Amino acid sequence: PKCLLFPSCGGAMAVNNMEEMVADSTPTVLLCGPHRGGKTSILKVVFQKMSPHETLFLETTPKVEVTSIARNDLVKFKFLDFPGSALIDDQTDPMLFNKTGVVVFVIDAQEDPYSDAVCAAKKVIEVAHRINPKISFDILIHKVDGDQFFSDDHKTEIQRDIHSKLMDELQDKVDAQINFHCTSIYDHTIFETFSKIVQKLIPQLPVLEQCLDLLVTNSRMEKAYLFDVLSKVYIASDPQPVDLQSYELCSDMIDVVVDVSCIYGLAEDGNSIASSIEKDATSSCVIHLNNGTLLYLREVDRCLALVCILREENFDRQHLLDYNIKVFKETLMELFKSARTGGVALT
Repeated sequence: PKCLLFPSCGGAMAVNNMEEMVADSTPTVLLCGPHRGGKTSILKVVFQKMSPHETLFLETTPKVEVTSIARNDLVKFKFLDFPGSALIDDQTDPMLFNKTGVVVFVIDAQEDPYSDAVCAAKKVIEVAHRINPKISFDILIHKVDGDQFFSDDHKTEIQRDIHSKLMDELQDKVDAQINFHCTSIYDHTIFETFSKIVQKLIPQLPVLEQCLDLLVTNSRMEKAYLFDVLSKVYIASDPQPVDLQSYELCSDMIDVVVDVSCIYGLAEDGNSIASSIEKDATSSCVIHLNNGTLLYLREVDRCLALVCILREENFDRQHLLDYNIKVFKETLMELFKSARTGGVALT
């Protein structure tokens, strides 16, 4: 039987009525871009645990689809996947952008020249920003995999080229927050990018970062991430700059914990350890690396795991470390209450 550490999110749901799509107040990400750019594949890989190779058999998205993510009171948002044939222009329902926090525009890096995609991105940015100036924009230069993108210099050159063309098109008419990312579903770049996107939808992020900063300082850690276990997207980290290599290590650790739990874990009542972890959220794991550091994972809530990086000599008093994590977990519970009541900070 298929084993899951946690219950998975629901699949994508086609929408026939735009009013239904914007009726609720759930934070929303609008995903758009040219035909066959990889938009649906991204959502399937990141949030529905589809293998990247299986996305080759996905059919073209015929209409707008909604992918809802609801893990807990902090990790709760939805993605609107617009087909490449959908037009976003001045006739688009303004309510769509009033409820949108982030617009993600996907450009296929393997479809050179990029002039048509850049023009489409310009139109989306102008329309969305005019309706809702608070929207932030993320341009994904996607499918940077294969032999032609082996060099990081080549990726940087393509990103610089697209950035330059889009800025020339906008001509400083739009004072919007626009970020550019090179991504691929075959490595960690897409997960790291969506971590940054998801964080924009969490009002409690500054408080989370402050709590993680205190935890790192008082526990002599090198780095700490708060992960959504199912997607391996981190919803917060301490304020120190994120190193992609350290993120990859922590992400791979979650895979190890999930796989080992599914293979060997049985509770006394005969249920899988997955169901036990879901109920009490007390699972933990330590992995020692050969460079004098270790990874320490602790479940802090349903679908949320704290993954820490620290030097081995600083792991000598684990009971104090566990106590600090317990305090962090209690603060997290207060944040959940704050989110349910509409607050964004602790009182």
